[in-house]
Amino acid sequence: MEPALVEYLRGRFGAAEAARIAWRWRQVFGVDAQGEDLPRIPRHHEEYDDLLALLLEHAADARESTAAVARWIAFSCIGDNHLWEDLGLPDRPELTRLMGDCFPRLRERNGANMRWKKFFYKQLCDRAQVQACRAPRCDACSEHDLCFGPELPRSVRGGTVNTAGARANT
Repeated sequence: MEPALVEYLRGRFGAAEAARIAWRWRQVFGVDAQGEDLPRIPRHHEEYDDLLALLLEHAADARESTAAVARWIAFSCIGDNHLWEDLGLPDRPELTRLMGDCFPRLRERNGANMRWKKFFYKQLCDRAQVQACRAPRCDACSEHDLCFGPELPRSVRGGTVNTAGARANT
């Protein structure tokens, strides 16, 4: 992890919890404990630059620690689990608090309390004016109904859903 990110996590969570977060994150992404920076961005993580730009555009400040948090979040969106899990955070509300501290305008925009990874990808789809939009790996998630349940009627769940709420034929 980047030194600025490590310092941010220590300041926010304390040394012991920051170390646990870093350890969990390294486990998820198979990162060597000696590596200070993010691992190389995989080719199939095409949205990394767009996710990073979205986060930085809504950053609370221009500090290096905030930029390091943005890079950490953008990279972690490639993970297979819920974003808070892939980040190594103890729970989802902690990610929401972190978003409020580092990216308050995005936190405010997510008034419906949408899952964060899903929210980020929806923001990217809205920018690109893409109607059918889904965060990567959602179809295979064991908690698909939990994430998509409150926002969609049961008859619409399970398929690719456009932002207008109609089921797309895929």
